[in-house]
Amino acid sequence: MERHTMMVDLEKSMRRVFRQIRYEINDLLQSEMTSSEFAILRLLSEGGGKKATELSKALGVSASHITAVTDTMIDKEYITRRRSPNDRRVVEIVLTEKGEEIFKEFGDKKLKYLTEKFEVISDEELQQLINALHRLDRFKE
Repeated sequence: MERHTMMVDLEKSMRRVFRQIRYEINDLLQSEMTSSEFAILRLLSEGGGKKATELSKALGVSASHITAVTDTMIDKEYITRRRSPNDRRVVEIVLTEKGEEIFKEFGDKKLKYLTEKFEVISDEELQQLINALHRLDRFKE
């Protein structure tokens, strides 16, 4: 198969598979939260408190979207706002204990789903896929 044909096939397959995975993961989350809420929980779990502008930039969404989503998450008691201990002018968004528990619970569900989804490929094939994606990620832009 020539490289051009392979690239067309790769693009179609990736689009179809990633769309299906995203749809099915969103289905897992919909009972409790949106994918945006889960993404914010993930970011906050990785590095403590963050400013809304940091979340906006990391997720590639508008500041107004972050405000709307975080307001909902505060109502659900997943996160809270606090003054930065380093600079009282700065307001940080931080996980609550409930937010940490929900993130872990849905993280476990997501991992279980992905484990089942990728059972159709061998460990060797999975490692090759991971290596290829890492190589592509290193050479972005």
